[in-house]
Amino acid sequence: MKILTGREEFTQNGKSTGYTVSDFWSWGYSELLNNTLRGVLAEFLVYASLNHPREGEMRDNWQSYDVMSPTGRRIEVKSAAYLQIWTDEDHYSQMIFDIAPKLPWGREHGMGSVKNRNCDLYVFCVYTALSREQSILDLDLWGFYVLATFVLDREIPKQKSISLSSLLRFHPVKTNFSKLGETIESIEL
Repeated sequence: MKILTGREEFTQNGKSTGYTVSDFWSWGYSELLNNTLRGVLAEFLVYASLNHPREGEMRDNWQSYDVMSPTGRRIEVKSAAYLQIWTDEDHYSQMIFDIAPKLPWGREHGMGSVKNRNCDLYVFCVYTALSREQSILDLDLWGFYVLATFVLDREIPKQKSISLSSLLRFHPVKTNFSKLGETIESIEL
């Protein structure tokens, strides 16, 4: 599959309808605070911090991890936000991340048979805005916490979720976007 630019047109009977892939993206994917899209956005931020994007490369939904670093580190990306699309601004969510061991999946081998954490490290991405007037595209409003998977495997091997306050007990490396790629590559595995 080739990567789309957004300029591609929908056609009918071989003629342009006047609608583009960019129109579809704007209609379907502009609400980046939505949990599902925020998660994909967080994956993109991690990917971009590693001096990607590379031309022609796109997200692969069918890996057992979210992003691979240029040095081959398998990264699981988790995101959380104080604001949720379905709540009022005066109600803030608790930061909780899914860290449950899962069955691995790969295009070549299909579903694995043993649940584990299928990554070398986690990046926990926290969108810290407390007002909808703040932009999710403002990277100063994001915090990133990087932790080697072996720490979770050693300390809480069967635990399925973790709050931000509990995560902090394991001393993840906190960083900003500009230092995230460097931090990911420097974590001891």
